[in-house]
Amino acid sequence: MEGTGMRKIALFLFLLSCNSAFSDSIQKWTDASGQIHYGDTPPPSSARIKQRIEIHSNFDELAYEEAMKRNSALYKEVRQIEKREKSRARAAEKRLDDYFKSLDKKSRELERAKAKKHRSHESERNQVSIKLRRSKPSKASAKKHKALQN
Repeated sequence: MEGTGMRKIALFLFLLSCNSAFSDSIQKWTDASGQIHYGDTPPPSSARIKQRIEIHSNFDELAYEEAMKRNSALYKEVRQIEKREKSRARAAEKRLDDYFKSLDKKSRELERAKAKKHRSHESERNQVSIKLRRSKPSKASAKKHKALQN
């Protein structure tokens, strides 16, 4: 609670010090040594005022409307350029994705070819193994088999 009270006081003091920034006129004056100063406070009586700048709160409505139209036209042009650039970026990204997909297809095809080759070698080994099991035993293995049975 104390922190928020201190913040409010600090904010109030800050706003109070900013009051001079919102004044209506800025003065340019030269002091006795010839140095030029700018400020919103009146110069000392020994200085002479060179120029007084008045700040008015009213503005030219017509000039404002023209500026808004110019800005609107520029804004539309910038938006068109941005859309064109985004479209180009999307197209480039799609081309890149398609390229990566084609690489994926190629690598998948390579893996399939490797797997097919591996399966064919495996099946050849299995066929040899099956043939060996089905083949008639040699005379030496037949003698061993008979000896084991007795």
